[in-house]
Amino acid sequence: MSQVAIVGVGQTPYRRSHPDKSSRELIWWAAKEALNDAGLGIDAIDVIIAGVAPDALAGEVSVERSGMMGIGKPFIRVNTGGVTGSSAVFAGASYIKAGRAKAVLVFALERMGQASSSQQVFNTIFDPVYEKDFPLTTITMAALRASMLMRLYGYAPRHWAEIAARNAQAARKNPLAHLHNDITPEDVLKSPLLAWPIHRYEACPMSEGACALVLVDKSLVGNRKPAWIQGAASTSDSYAMGDRIRRKGATLVDLLSLSMSAKRAYAEAGVTRPVKEIRVAELYSAFSSAEAMAYPALGFCESADGPRFVEAQATDKSLPVFNPSGGPQGANPVSATAMVRIAEAALQVRQMAGARQIDGVERAVATGQGGATQFSTVCVVGTKPST
Repeated sequence: MSQVAIVGVGQTPYRRSHPDKSSRELIWWAAKEALNDAGLGIDAIDVIIAGVAPDALAGEVSVERSGMMGIGKPFIRVNTGGVTGSSAVFAGASYIKAGRAKAVLVFALERMGQASSSQQVFNTIFDPVYEKDFPLTTITMAALRASMLMRLYGYAPRHWAEIAARNAQAARKNPLAHLHNDITPEDVLKSPLLAWPIHRYEACPMSEGACALVLVDKSLVGNRKPAWIQGAASTSDSYAMGDRIRRKGATLVDLLSLSMSAKRAYAEAGVTRPVKEIRVAELYSAFSSAEAMAYPALGFCESADGPRFVEAQATDKSLPVFNPSGGPQGANPVSATAMVRIAEAALQVRQMAGARQIDGVERAVATGQGGATQFSTVCVVGTKPST
């Protein structure tokens, strides 16, 4: 991936719904911004990759038809749940690495606001035979994992609240974010319980919107301001939660697939000390407890030190900055959210993140988690190509 650069970023605002915009209009909104940022026209694009949810979550049949912008160009639709956006980026980058394209437009669209069946899907995604007795949903599974983190490593509800309040305050600097809540940890703890120990303000919203990136071969970078893809990896795991709950060496809260992706991406990028070498981390964590669960998998701390790592973030300015965009708790357009993480990491590296810009960002990492967290992606971007 060291020869692939992100030179264009485009995003729509993320909202509960966009009733005044068609899917085509949202796609074009993000795509035009990305193309303009890159200084390229659609004719310069060799391949188009679309990241779009299944029709039941999009509320629209064959929604990818709206994104077929280039006549006579290869067009591919990708779906891998919550990592759809990053999978689309990786697919686009593979065309460049293979020498089959020099410029690729990738976009991801989420239209869940117009789908009447989305919540039913999320309530029934787990195994209907072996896991129905809990009953598991996306929220209760997150609650189960949060309670395991508390029992195994000593987390307390206050830790989740600190993360949630920090993300909320960061989202207030991001004009594209869905939520702009001015909340404190105390506000989080006072908000209604969704499923113990998760409170309402710890959870992500259901958002709509589109994101697009322009990827180019090194020969096209020229005077453009790039964010180089230094390392990227995608790993899958067993779908059934029961297979993971007591697995030796990697229990349900150890995020084996994310850890494996991180090791592979770091090796490609030449990262040996993540907590020292990565300035910004844009993490796909739909719940604040899920963000804490990702820290050890990404090599930022040991599992047992997780609570202390959360506490240290308030005062230790040498630690990476997590989710300066507000992360998924600020906006979570599911099919696009992993691409949004890469887009925000690229903006930080390119020094183009506006009010949410963090000083001195030379390297950032973005993650994705999809399905029943069975798919995990890690993407490292930096100011220079890796060697």
